[in-house]
Amino acid sequence: MQHLLIVEDDQGKRAVNLHADSGSIGRDIRNSIVLHSKEVSRQHAILLRVTRPGAADYGFRIIDGNLQGKPSTNGLFINGRRCNSHNLRHGDEVVFGANVKARYHTAAENVEWLLSGSDEADKYMATLIAAPVGPLIAESDGLQETAVARLASFPELFSHPIIEISLTGELTYLNPAAVSQFPTIHMAKLNHPILDGVIDTVQAHEKQRFVRTIAVGEQIFEQAFHYIPQSDLIRCYLVDITDRKRAESELQALHDGLETQVKERTTQVLATTERLKQEQKALQSSYATNRALLNAIPDPMFRIRGDGQFVNYSEPKQHTLPFRPAECLHQNLTAVLPASVANAMQQRIEQVLKTGEIEILEFQIENDAGLLYFEARIVNSDSKEVIVIIRDITERKRVETEIRNTLERERELNEMKTRFVSMTSHEFRTPLTTILSSAELLEHYGEQWDTAKQHQYLQKVKTAATHMTELLNDVLLINKVEAGRMEFNPQPLLLNEFCQEIIEELQITTARHKLTLRSQLSDIPHQIDRKLMRHILTNLLANAINYSPSGGEVLVGLESTEKQIELWVQDYGIGIPQAACSTLFDSFVRGPNVGTISGTGLGLAIIKKSVELHQGQITFESTVGEGTTFRITLPQMDGKLPYHGEAHLCSGTLLKT
Repeated sequence: MQHLLIVEDDQGKRAVNLHADSGSIGRDIRNSIVLHSKEVSRQHAILLRVTRPGAADYGFRIIDGNLQGKPSTNGLFINGRRCNSHNLRHGDEVVFGANVKARYHTAAENVEWLLSGSDEADKYMATLIAAPVGPLIAESDGLQETAVARLASFPELFSHPIIEISLTGELTYLNPAAVSQFPTIHMAKLNHPILDGVIDTVQAHEKQRFVRTIAVGEQIFEQAFHYIPQSDLIRCYLVDITDRKRAESELQALHDGLETQVKERTTQVLATTERLKQEQKALQSSYATNRALLNAIPDPMFRIRGDGQFVNYSEPKQHTLPFRPAECLHQNLTAVLPASVANAMQQRIEQVLKTGEIEILEFQIENDAGLLYFEARIVNSDSKEVIVIIRDITERKRVETEIRNTLERERELNEMKTRFVSMTSHEFRTPLTTILSSAELLEHYGEQWDTAKQHQYLQKVKTAATHMTELLNDVLLINKVEAGRMEFNPQPLLLNEFCQEIIEELQITTARHKLTLRSQLSDIPHQIDRKLMRHILTNLLANAINYSPSGGEVLVGLESTEKQIELWVQDYGIGIPQAACSTLFDSFVRGPNVGTISGTGLGLAIIKKSVELHQGQITFESTVGEGTTFRITLPQMDGKLPYHGEAHLCSGTLLKT
């Protein structure tokens, strides 16, 4: 059976085959049936498929308005009568507007033949109109058309499946949702999982309504049955509860997991409670122990806030702090400690509060007894306070200084010993070789030589022995200086005459250099140790001669002021490299550029110690390849000994390398 709607609009006449689907009618192209006319609303009417219970065929109901219930603009006229809804019968004429109408037919004929316009088709159409079939669904008397339309459209528009069967197992109704979700139900009928056992279940229950849960593939449905005894029909309402069942399963799993967690947490809480009891006992014991330990600490302790204010204190019976701890209470660090110490401690306190790590600060405070050294240990006590323990470490610092000085002295002695061995092995070898070779020559050829030649080799032996004696004297002298046994006996001395004598003595030993004295010193005696001054001037001139080229001049100068005397020696020799400046006055140390020039490395060390005994100062200026000038400044003593304090350190200046 075909259901046709013969439509006439602005585009002419056409037949629309109504399939078993509901749809909408209107001007909008999104409608199931589009009417081409401005007289028609965008969504003018709804065409609803309806099924007659107990029958396999179906019909259609037309309802005015859109899906939201809003009526059309020009209304709906069925067979010349305005209405809101109508169950279409064969031959009904539907008018949507002035020039838009449609006629409903049920026919088994070919649609194109009906629209061909032939006389036979027109007669057949007239026959269909004259002999319409009966209504598919009788209209309900006493109900308003709007209520009937709403009641009829509900099952078709409902999104959940609705199925109706008879007690004999015949399918009497399927709404679109049921057809969509269960496409094989027409063929399977009672063998379909949805309908399996439905009739037996209904007949076994006395109640007219009951619910069951059923699975279809991976989907789970809640199926509500309503038995209608008046018509012996069973109506089934299905709701897909797959997501709900899955959620319930997950919820149950969560519930079971939560129960397990609660049991585990309860066990943990009980264990924690027991552990806390034990820890509380241990804490009480630890508190008593800590209290005893704190009382036993012999150092002052302070509680200090983050802003540097003293909050509390613990004072031992004896301490060396230059203030009483009780006087610090509610005072700031800056009011109790020197500014530099207070600022340093405040920085450490802030660092402890920030990191939680222990900080240690060493500081000094001077009192009547002298300079005292303290160590402050700063420990975090809470978020805004610290504990500061202050310990006197003066004695420890003294011992550390002594140990450090001893170690440094030992290191220096070891270095000196190494340099001494190196020097003696080198400097003594040459004169000893001279002595041995001269003695052997005299032994074998002495009787053959004349007196002059014998005297020449004896003089070589004497000169070598004298050189060795001088070396030994220098070593013994530096040993005496290092041991602090060098004597200092200042006596009145005319420096002009003394320096001239030394220059003349040395001039005799060298013909390759010219020694010149330039003095601006008055001929008055000065309090100077003659022996030490000889060491000073002799070593300076010897170095100037040894490290200057032949034909060079060595200048000696004497100057004075009201408070000091200045002696300087200038040469034009090889100069002193920058690398040798820092160790120039160390024992057994020589410059890296001396080459094969003989020397012990003791001269400047002896000069330095001799100058220090005079409370003087030695400096130098040197340019490599151009020469060196040493300046010695001694205080004017005026017949009195100077104050014996710490000697001035020697200094030097390297002008150019």
